[in-house]
Amino acid sequence: MKRQQRKHSVSILFDQYKYYPSLRSRPAEVLGYQKLSPKHKDSIIPTFTLGMWPRQSNIEVPLSKIVEASSGRPFILDLTVEPSFLTDDIKQLKDSGANFKNWKDFILSIDAPVIPVIQITSDSKTSQIIRQARELEKTGCNKVAFKVREFGEDTSKIISALSSLDSIENAITIIDAGYVRDTLPASLAGCIATINEIRDEVEDAEITVMATSFPSSVVSFLDPNSGGKRGLIAMYEAKIHEAIGSGAAIYGDHASIHSRVYITGGGRYTPRIDYPLNDAWIFERRPDNNSSGYIDAAKTLIKSYSEISDDDTWGAEMIREAAKGYIDGMKTPASWIAARVNMHLSKQIDFRCSGKLDDEEDYDDLI
Repeated sequence: MKRQQRKHSVSILFDQYKYYPSLRSRPAEVLGYQKLSPKHKDSIIPTFTLGMWPRQSNIEVPLSKIVEASSGRPFILDLTVEPSFLTDDIKQLKDSGANFKNWKDFILSIDAPVIPVIQITSDSKTSQIIRQARELEKTGCNKVAFKVREFGEDTSKIISALSSLDSIENAITIIDAGYVRDTLPASLAGCIATINEIRDEVEDAEITVMATSFPSSVVSFLDPNSGGKRGLIAMYEAKIHEAIGSGAAIYGDHASIHSRVYITGGGRYTPRIDYPLNDAWIFERRPDNNSSGYIDAAKTLIKSYSEISDDDTWGAEMIREAAKGYIDGMKTPASWIAARVNMHLSKQIDFRCSGKLDDEEDYDDLI
């Protein structure tokens, strides 16, 4: 599809935002973001990662949905690095030729205030990354993002590119620790080492650290006395950020989504509704039911957590509607993933952007 070149200058200061969530371009995740209130959307700059997710054979449709959902607000755009989820068009966008010209042209063609993640591939040279960053900074978008995906990899290239920019205020560096539930001390140490490495060379670099502890399966978190019906999942993302301190990095997470990507097939599913708290997720599941199990799960959640009745998020409204028996459009796991994402984002925005959080925490007990 041929695009027309457009330019959208992004006029923001990265340090004015206190929460940087990361989402994939899957329909459920985009819908969860789309259903945020305008005030909540104004409070964040989300990252969206394009990939060949289920029922998405190209990137045009999901990108259009993201642009529509953002309603003119800035967002960060990235490309998946998962080999199984690379489309032909994403492979072309990752081509390092002419300093990633395909990626630059693609970004400049999007009719929205997009902040591109500077692409780094195994065959790209530091000079190509520097020129990619400088060209994107000087052209339409004027803001760029860098992403540390693996501790110890590409950090020196990112530092070189950061140092080459006209203004350090035009960049944010995302340190993505991935799934940290099983690796908390090591992940924390990696984050701290990476922050120090960047700041040693670029003192004023703006950095956000994101992680996730939402599991790929909730079975191990079931209350043994619940008959397989309910459980609680502690949230570890905040532990890493509290240990690092908000003065060192801005909080980020994967919006209650497991960061590892798996190829899945169809088949049976267990109705489950998750409700995010500030520091945990609670869930109700009905292993012996079809989609009607969502009705009983919703009723039990509201009975156990009365605050759902006063929660003004779209996701909570879907729980209340399900408890009344109205589950049209909410009969699949994907629809309830969207609800969980919506509620999680809203809770974290309220929690992180209120200005009431402590700046520093001691991380000695985590190492």
